[in-house]
Amino acid sequence: MFTLENKTAIITGAAGGIGAACALMFARHGIKTLIMTDVRKENLDKTAGEIEKETGIKGACIACDIRREAEDEALVAEALQKAGRIDIVVNCAGVSRMGGLYEISEDQWDFTFDINVKGLFFLCRAAYRVMEKQGGGCIINLSSQAARSGGLVVSPDYPSSKAAVLTLTKSLAKSGAARNIRVNTVSPGLIATEMTTTFGYDPKTVPLGRLGSGADVAGAVLFLASDYASYITGACIDVNGGIAMI
Repeated sequence: MFTLENKTAIITGAAGGIGAACALMFARHGIKTLIMTDVRKENLDKTAGEIEKETGIKGACIACDIRREAEDEALVAEALQKAGRIDIVVNCAGVSRMGGLYEISEDQWDFTFDINVKGLFFLCRAAYRVMEKQGGGCIINLSSQAARSGGLVVSPDYPSSKAAVLTLTKSLAKSGAARNIRVNTVSPGLIATEMTTTFGYDPKTVPLGRLGSGADVAGAVLFLASDYASYITGACIDVNGGIAMI
């Protein structure tokens, strides 16, 4: 049985979508301390309440704008104060928009990279310092099938940022390996979430015949966070129903 007993996890983007699904999955599998963060505090509290009602696990909700390094460091410091250690970080926070080559603005490009790449890096680095001192840990970053395909309907900033996440993860994995810090990526394909409701995904294009769910992605994240994945680092698990087979 997969278990996260006695472990502490930070999950970003936990107010909804894949982040909320990961938080619920972790709670169902015995996580000791669940730190949930998002800029949408009201939605975050609602999600935490639903998780507590189902599982009895009361997640700590911390509002954080991961674009700001100071807020990332404060988040890690607060998590460390609450739990005494940080075993797992799952970076689910992300943004994407529809649009074409000539529709994307400079501000949009910067906003996407600030959240999807810069904020992810600074949170990883803050957690890395703690994990190094405690003798190890696990970081899981969310990329996307769009990082390899270029995307279907999203604007160019999104697949570009998610490709950066793939490479950044490998760099962090190489740095962390000697310190027992594992860093891996999960790349979702066509997943039905609040963020993708307007994307017009067609289940018929998926070999498995359906769109994925947040739980499908969370299952892969759970595996990488568990001790069953203790010999896996710098890897990427594709959760895409077979739309791309490498």
